Amino acid sequence: MRIAILSDIHGNLESMQAVLDHAEKQGYDRLICLGDIVGYGANPQECVDGIREIISKHHGKELVVKGNHDDAASGGGDEYFNDQAQRAIRWTADQLTDESLSWLRDLGMEFSFDPDYYLVHASPYEPENWHYVVNMGDAQSAFENFDEKVAFIGHSHVPFFVSVEEGDEQVQIHQAESIQFEDGSRYLTNVGSVGQPRDGDPRACYVIFNLEENRIDRYRVEYDVDQASRKIIEAGLPEFLATRLHKGR
Repeated sequence: MRIAILSDIHGNLESMQAVLDHAEKQGYDRLICLGDIVGYGANPQECVDGIREIISKHHGKELVVKGNHDDAASGGGDEYFNDQAQRAIRWTADQLTDESLSWLRDLGMEFSFDPDYYLVHASPYEPENWHYVVNMGDAQSAFENFDEKVAFIGHSHVPFFVSVEEGDEQVQIHQAESIQFEDGSRYLTNVGSVGQPRDGDPRACYVIFNLEENRIDRYRVEYDVDQASRKIIEAGLPEFLATRLHKGR
């Protein structure tokens, strides 16, 4: 089985469509979304509709976990956001139908499958508090809070592969674009962001997980950044949210 895993679409319809087209060409059997379908971008309703349509062809919304922007847009509160993010999330909430808001509100915070694989938007440590995993200490805390062989996360918009060997607390960083799982090790994978990358590469990012081969491949996908950023400005959202798409920051 091949599983396409996406995260942090953030209302960017152009990037989502480009990634879905790319994944279709690669071939996949199942799609998982790690949250933040909405927020920042100009097409939140269309992105929710697109993910829901694909998920409905599989097993339902258990294949989507809730992100902090999904939570805030559907009534979870945005007081911890900066001013620009607050403006965007309040605008986003006004664009979504009641049905979409209800669907986002009802998403789960975490999910395990197969049973070696764990899904969550932010850190496995206190998922409801939306901690970031951005350094070795964060990664160590994350490993201490899930038992499965592999955890898939998003939230920081920066892709990475890290691992720990059984009996060894030292976190190892893997620089390659693909990783092969080894016996005796556990893994933490940030799948990157579809709609707002922040690692200096403006291309959309996602992964395909091949269960039979125990391998994850990371992909970067070109999309129409000009169109996505222009729509943000036309919607009256903060200009910074548009210009950052060109920089991947």
